[in-house]
Amino acid sequence: MKISIVTVCLNSSQMLRSTLASLEKEKQECGNHVEIEQIVIDGGSLDDTVELVKSYPDIRLVTESDKGMYDALAKGLALVSGDIIGYLNAGDIMMPHALSVLSDIFSKNDIDWVTGYSCLINQKCQITAAWKPTRYRREFVLNGFYADRKYPRGIQQESTFWTSKINKKIPFQQLSKFKLAGDYFLWTEFAKHTDLHSIMTLLGGFRIHSGQLSERQGDYWEEAKTVVRMPTIREEMTAYWETKCNPAFRGLLWPFILPQPEARIFEYNHNHQEWSPR
Repeated sequence: MKISIVTVCLNSSQMLRSTLASLEKEKQECGNHVEIEQIVIDGGSLDDTVELVKSYPDIRLVTESDKGMYDALAKGLALVSGDIIGYLNAGDIMMPHALSVLSDIFSKNDIDWVTGYSCLINQKCQITAAWKPTRYRREFVLNGFYADRKYPRGIQQESTFWTSKINKKIPFQQLSKFKLAGDYFLWTEFAKHTDLHSIMTLLGGFRIHSGQLSERQGDYWEEAKTVVRMPTIREEMTAYWETKCNPAFRGLLWPFILPQPEARIFEYNHNHQEWSPR
């Protein structure tokens, strides 16, 4: 199996070092089991970013001016040739054995889109917080519940991966116009075609640092609203039932909520030595 990882950057060599190092470790751990394709889209850095990337001879480097992060990402996702695709921003890291887990799960299950634990790291790459993924609902992706933070669990980009099948469905020209919420645009595009499945493991780590675009939550939601629809009353009630409802009253609301989502949650079965859905 071939896994493609895209990284976009601009004058971020210090942040980029840990990202490239984490993927280099993955190459060594995977051996011949997984082929890893790395593509770095650089926006014309003036620091030593280009020299750093060129020190890794297996990385494909594109360096040219762009119109922003998602314009660069659109270029990278259009270039990938892997069976499985994801992207890491400069500073984010791939967790040990993550790509091996992805290879095992995608090769044995007819699925197109997965995510793992949400994981935060600091400047030393120390894990500072992590929480389990939920059983995601396509309706909640499409109505924006996972974007506005009213729902407790969003979809963390560096822990999310998809197949070449749905990568081909991305309207790259539209993606290139986003400034903040391009990731959520991707999620809505994918949700039109397939469910987001969850894996009970760490796949990627999101680095917290000052000045990052994710700090602008209000602006992020304003842009995300351009690609989501209004929720139905039943969807609103389901979200309330899942997150805030007193357990004693849940039975009363049961007839009015959405049915169980078709998305699966993969856990490792130690008896059978394999990742199994539930």
